Amino acid sequence: MNMRRFSTGFALAGVFFSAGCGGERDDAALPPEVPSGDVWTLPDANRLAGLPGIVYASQENSRIHWQPWTKASLEMAANSRRLILAVIALPQQPSFADILEELSSDPATVALMNDIYVPVLIDGDAVREIGILTADLCAEIGSGLQLPLMVWMTPEANPVAWMPLPSSDAGSAASLLSQSHMMVTRTWDDDPGYVTRNSRLDQANRSQRLMERIRNRETSDDPAADALRALRQLTSLYDPLSRSFDEAGGLFPSGALDLLAMGAGMENLPEDLRRRCRAVLENLLDDLVVSPMFDPLDGGVFNARRGISWSFPGFYRDCASQARAAVSLFNAYEASGERRALERALGVLAFVETNYRTNEGLYTLGSGISGNIGKWLWWIEDLTELLTEEELAVWVPASGMSESGNLPSEVDPLRKYFRGNAIALAKSAGEIAAERGLDPTVVQRNLDSAREKLRGARDLRMQVSPGGGEANAVATFRMVSAYATAYRITGDTAYRDLASEILGKAKTRFSEGPLLKNYAGNEDASLTAGRAFLYSVAIQAALDVEAVTLDGIWLMWAGDLASTVSEVFAASGHISECPAAADLVGLPITDVAMLFDESTVGLLSMSESRLAALDIPLVPSLQTKLNALPMAAIGSPILHTDLIQAALMRAFGVTYVFGNDAPAAMREVLARSPLKGVNRREVKPTDPVVRSPKPGEVLRITPGGVVSPVKGVGEIKVPSLP
Repeated sequence: MNMRRFSTGFALAGVFFSAGCGGERDDAALPPEVPSGDVWTLPDANRLAGLPGIVYASQENSRIHWQPWTKASLEMAANSRRLILAVIALPQQPSFADILEELSSDPATVALMNDIYVPVLIDGDAVREIGILTADLCAEIGSGLQLPLMVWMTPEANPVAWMPLPSSDAGSAASLLSQSHMMVTRTWDDDPGYVTRNSRLDQANRSQRLMERIRNRETSDDPAADALRALRQLTSLYDPLSRSFDEAGGLFPSGALDLLAMGAGMENLPEDLRRRCRAVLENLLDDLVVSPMFDPLDGGVFNARRGISWSFPGFYRDCASQARAAVSLFNAYEASGERRALERALGVLAFVETNYRTNEGLYTLGSGISGNIGKWLWWIEDLTELLTEEELAVWVPASGMSESGNLPSEVDPLRKYFRGNAIALAKSAGEIAAERGLDPTVVQRNLDSAREKLRGARDLRMQVSPGGGEANAVATFRMVSAYATAYRITGDTAYRDLASEILGKAKTRFSEGPLLKNYAGNEDASLTAGRAFLYSVAIQAALDVEAVTLDGIWLMWAGDLASTVSEVFAASGHISECPAAADLVGLPITDVAMLFDESTVGLLSMSESRLAALDIPLVPSLQTKLNALPMAAIGSPILHTDLIQAALMRAFGVTYVFGNDAPAAMREVLARSPLKGVNRREVKPTDPVVRSPKPGEVLRITPGGVVSPVKGVGEIKVPSLP
């Protein structure tokens, strides 16, 4: 997951107990779920060894007796009459390891957590419903979302109090815990029955609020018109004079790039809106492709920025976000013709293949890199010690470095990193050669040698987090879509073959009957069972491979996965993020906004549109949920670019129907058409005559149901491939 907003403040919150709850413990008043008597079944060891994912692997040798997020850990807390002290972390933010290391390196903190609580560590990406819940908990205390989040819980998994843990440069997590735990534990020691009842009531109220939010969500009566309004609103957020993108949030703007590219290329949209989308897309790319969001040393892209400027990245990455960024850059290249977007997309793919691919050809989420910001920045003095004069002369302009530093004052107001530089792909070898009258070949050679020296020097600075080598389902399915898109844009069949091969391996590795798992293995369902988000990216990957191969193999699996979603995640009247077998909190948590990544509902909505066009309709109840466009999308399009895309696809997309005798050239053009908004399927024996193409032809079906024959490649109206 990726966070949309970051907060630097922190506060203890949750239940603040009344002053009248002191006195002797009344065991007779305890609810049945809190055992009477002293049953001291204590966590006497760290039990994270062997669990999948870098969050657990990074702490398996910690002196804190971390327990996993399982029913057994809840029972341990109940039997020992202890509160749970849970820490929720995201693997995509490797700084979590530094904060947890601070806790485990302080003897007093270790003793406090081991002797007073049942410490539980939660991977907020794999246990996605808890990751989503952190946003609501932070909102309840008036705080922006900040992780890791420490949560005191009863043995029933009901939150009692919570606080974000500060980063190492914002304060001491150990000190904050020491100050905060006394109030909670004192009240628990005095009257655990009161704490249990009160937190249970709070959780019931929280559940009611979440359900009311789901039921009362205002949706559009005219999704087509309102999707156009939302798209116009998105284009209005960009100011070409100040080069600012209001309300874009802190993440790399993959969703905005995708939506703008769709708006620029979708043939049935109003022409003025298409021109506006392309203009904004071109401006946004001009800002992004030369910014330090792209690492000139290894080709990867950073997940987020610090502050409002793309000039100061948050220095962390993961495979799934890299794959999604690559797809958006490929799409942006197609719509704009901006060659640098294509170069960045290919660079990101190369970075992923080098850093995240496993021996069996699947993909890890990522190992993460810890280290303070200063280790990522460069000073001119650093370069003079490492580079020759010839290398230095071309590297400084190529990377956008400056003697005085290139960090804007608004992102480093205290000048903590005075004269520091965040390096970028600011200028090409050709641009530098033209400016200085040099031989481009010599310039490129000096840039390449400088890059290798600096990459080696930076690797020595960094401390790589341990573990995280096992294949991750979300990362793997994201890469399937990235390879399918790479084939579509470049025409290189090796990418198409990789997409098919990896999808086949992923289906085998992460399937357990009709169900999916985030990691292979036999761990508790609460740790590894596939959440609805995993199904949404898997369906998308299957449809993407089907679209570029046109061979019919993967369409059935996409439909089967959609049926599983209907049965497992939508039976309760809303789309639950967590399957019942893995749910330990019992809250109606549904993912409808792009807080961390594309939302579950948004991805499923886009897939529903594609499946319907391919004559695989979902059950009516699920269709109704997925066809809805929230009115909030108009005012906050950045948070709903996925749902806006789905509405546009549904209202303005076209479908091509072909026979098995369709010419190879026509099949290739169809395979390389946009994955979203241009559907293609083979004719079925049950299709009516009016929708069955003649030999050698293809039929085109408009959103209004008009059917027309396509007799030549030039008649297929798709965006031109630059």
